Amino acid sequence: MRSRFLRSAFRWARQAAGPARRHVSCGSLPLEELFARGGPLRTFLERQVGSEVQLQVRRPELVAVAKLLNEKEQELQETGHLLHDENEDLRKLAESEITSCQKEIAQLKHQIILLLVPSEETDESDLILEVTAGVGGQEAMLFTSEIFAMYQQYAAFKGWHFETLEYFPSEIGGLRHASASIGGSEAYKHMKFEGGVHRVQRVPKTEKQGRIHTSTMTVAILPQPTEINLVINPKDLRIDTKRASGAGGQHVNTTDSAVRIVHLPTDWH
Repeated sequence: MRSRFLRSAFRWARQAAGPARRHVSCGSLPLEELFARGGPLRTFLERQVGSEVQLQVRRPELVAVAKLLNEKEQELQETGHLLHDENEDLRKLAESEITSCQKEIAQLKHQIILLLVPSEETDESDLILEVTAGVGGQEAMLFTSEIFAMYQQYAAFKGWHFETLEYFPSEIGGLRHASASIGGSEAYKHMKFEGGVHRVQRVPKTEKQGRIHTSTMTVAILPQPTEINLVINPKDLRIDTKRASGAGGQHVNTTDSAVRIVHLPTDWH
């Protein structure tokens, strides 16, 4: 049961993460169904709050958000009764409070989903972004240019460093291929789910008869490895050389034509 809703939560977080916010859904499960009373996720959260003492070290933030969610849902339920009050001003105030409370509840559910997704060692890393035009000709290149500009603006919004490494434009202002280095707080964590094939269906600027075309482009997100200082002791290396055998030219039996270097501490053979 736990693995089922964690998989659903992971798919939902993948859709919700990144600059392009999509509809609040979790694959085939909408967010409301995922948090339904008596469902696996709701049961799991109630157990977390119920065993708060044992889990303070492991999941203090998840417990705190789950408790706040329960409080906000209770507040929403109590405020709902005021909608039937005879006082019109009180009813209007209740409607305003309900709208505000619903937004907070949606944000808390979003936060819980992200807290359930396991973190990776590379989440704090900088990244390399690559975009490449796919099927669709010039329209795909125009779409690629728009996507690259979107990521650049998103990086500026997040306060990240954005450096263009490669940029190959098309004849009409599109983009064939480009790459950029992006660095900043949790840059890879926010961008790692953007990789893949992106599709657009629209009437291209190059279309004169108003027909809808489908174009694609691909995005690759690669974490930048951290620099390390590697020191290899020559005593840990075994160098094997091979020479050609048999009758032949002047270099046969005198030239090391094959060289193999083995690092002895990591050699498993």
